[in-house]
Amino acid sequence: MTRLMVVGAINTDLVAQVERAPEAGETVLGGEFGEYGGGKGANQAVAAARSGASVSLYSAVGDDAFGRTRIAALEADGVDLSHTSVIDGVASGVAIIIVEASGENRICDLPGARMQLRPEDVVTAFEAIQPDAILATNELPLDCLRALFGRARAADVPIWFNIAPYSDAARALIPVIETLIVNRGEAEDILGVRGEEYSIADLASGLREQGVDRVVMTLGGDGVIGYEDSSEHVINSITVTPVDTTGAGDTFCGAWAAEMMRGGSFADALHYANRAAALSVTRPGAQSSIPTRSEVERT
Repeated sequence: MTRLMVVGAINTDLVAQVERAPEAGETVLGGEFGEYGGGKGANQAVAAARSGASVSLYSAVGDDAFGRTRIAALEADGVDLSHTSVIDGVASGVAIIIVEASGENRICDLPGARMQLRPEDVVTAFEAIQPDAILATNELPLDCLRALFGRARAADVPIWFNIAPYSDAARALIPVIETLIVNRGEAEDILGVRGEEYSIADLASGLREQGVDRVVMTLGGDGVIGYEDSSEHVINSITVTPVDTTGAGDTFCGAWAAEMMRGGSFADALHYANRAAALSVTRPGAQSSIPTRSEVERT
């Protein structure tokens, strides 16, 4: 079986449901509170695993209750954690999330243990896993990603990079990757045109000029557009009633990667992942909302 190496954060999401998010200096009365598995890397690993991929996750947690809970849950989803580190004396990652009644969210990410990872460790993990593809987020230290991408490129292993959460420093990694997965805001930031009037096609063209083979641009309620060679694939949105949009982009990335690992076409993978992401926003939480392949195929 082909193996996917996912690289990113393992977090615990502490989620507060509110009618609307507070303004600066304001207190609002909230509703329900929930604790969920999160972190973009972990979310994408779970999404890929639930869609049938064989997944190894490279990350780190602290030796605390949050870390132990996350490890147990990820292993229950069939994610291989042989190369995820448990670091003493450091807190596990936590995200504090405010979800409005509309389903929109605001997130504060506290990275914790993963920022202790070293470039030599991720290269060692790559050599041990021997993946057929890498799905990476921008959640690990930049020197770790640089070392991993360089080794993967030398081994001709495709790199699928979701450049989120966005940072200007991560733009230097773009020329070595095969597929760049972004939302519109991230595309504008990469090209330095935030707030200017650029079409999706112009943004994608600008991104491809930086050396990537494929661009995938997720557009929330407007669907997704993928660019490969001279082809444009426009995938329309699926109408749903949103409950919580947390993790929808991660669900898309993991489901897309799983379909690619199965040998599906680029267009088929976009369609499948679009359906998975639409289903995920009808449920609360990040990992708790991610559908299985059978659920997606029934939609």
